[in-house]
Amino acid sequence: ARSRIHTFIATSELHMEKKLRMTREQVLEQATLAVRFARKLCGDIEFSPEDGYRSDIDFLARVCEAVIREGAGTINIPDTVGYAIPELYGDFIRRLREK
Repeated sequence: ARSRIHTFIATSELHMEKKLRMTREQVLEQATLAVRFARKLCGDIEFSPEDGYRSDIDFLARVCEAVIREGAGTINIPDTVGYAIPELYGDFIRRLREK
């Protein structure tokens, strides 16, 4: 009854380089293209930057802003590999929201 499309792409330097073999600009472009395409199919779009916690916070903010502009209504910031501890993770999310 209620559809949602969840798009994601890795945003940490390690995952972009080793897993995706993509530059920051390529990742940014693919993230926005995915959300733009999903919006044609569904009104409720979620975006997750895979390995978000280990991502450069300025780049992560840039990606989040771009996908929100494209229509993502839900942003999920995952700690994909379990790297964070609660206090640091909370601070990271606070700093990201400030950006």
